[in-house]
Amino acid sequence: MRASASAALLSAALCALVLTGCRPDPDSARSGGSRADGQGDLVGQVLFMATGAFDVQSTQKARVPGGLRRAVWEDRVPLDARRVVIQYDSDARPMTWMLEITQPGFTARDVAGADARAVRTAQGEGLRPGPASRLRDTLVLTRTDGLKILTRSYATQVEPELLGAFQPPR
Repeated sequence: MRASASAALLSAALCALVLTGCRPDPDSARSGGSRADGQGDLVGQVLFMATGAFDVQSTQKARVPGGLRRAVWEDRVPLDARRVVIQYDSDARPMTWMLEITQPGFTARDVAGADARAVRTAQGEGLRPGPASRLRDTLVLTRTDGLKILTRSYATQVEPELLGAFQPPR
């Protein structure tokens, strides 16, 4: 009986250790720190938010007209920002999402990368990350109070007036 109780306790401890080790660390993103597993980089944190890794920490979740969903972070924001809103297509989340980041502690250039090219859109100035970026199929727009990052697929579905920014330079 004692051996099975010890085995169960050891198994539970190992499971907790594994699960804790796999969970993204929001404090790493906030501090801008770099971690050996690559989760501390800004682009990685944006992608983790876009794919839903931090949804459990969101302040609110809702359905939005057009088959979209929205999650909002106002407390425990996983990025260095005051507030983050993600809107996404739940059927194609990795490809179809938009982040609105209020009062970020980073710039559009920080997210888009040094090789990003400037574009002009119906919603203002933006940056297109370079072909080597993990965010290469996104558009980063500067707002008065923050940033808006969206995928080409999201623009196609929700904001087609922005599709011109995704065209190759002439």
